[in-house]
Amino acid sequence: MSAQNKPQAFEVNNAEGRAYWGMGILWIMLATAEDTNGEYSCIEELLSHGSAAPPHIHEAADETFYILEGEATFFVDDKPIKATAGSFVSIPRGTKHAFQIDSETARLLNTYVPAGFEYTIMATTVPAQTRTLPPASLPFPNREQSNQALEQVTQQYPAAKTNFLEGFRK
Repeated sequence: MSAQNKPQAFEVNNAEGRAYWGMGILWIMLATAEDTNGEYSCIEELLSHGSAAPPHIHEAADETFYILEGEATFFVDDKPIKATAGSFVSIPRGTKHAFQIDSETARLLNTYVPAGFEYTIMATTVPAQTRTLPPASLPFPNREQSNQALEQVTQQYPAAKTNFLEGFRK
């Protein structure tokens, strides 16, 4: 990596990071491909009880979760892993996985190596008005519009390619 492509040190507070609402989740972008020269991304998420990511695979990115608050069950190749505050869960690329939130709410850090998946979130959600869970009346993303946005995102960021949204209701 040349000096001009080297990621620069930076700081972002979760009160300052770009925040989005979608799929019943508050997503706060702490580090994106823009910040890290595409090497990794980091997203803080706030989820409510019952929130879940359907089974999916990230073919080109490793994913990790660090549980800050609450409890979740991860399903890695269909095997359950209980995770509580302080737990770290690593999902290698190409691994089928899903999760559900077991506590009233959960707050976690979610990373991707390399970066890119964060643009999937930004393309299929709306800017958050507050740093809270989204209102229950917020609709799920329109599948056709989301698919068009995802095609554009994955052209620029191949690591964003996943079947993540396929399991969410219309």
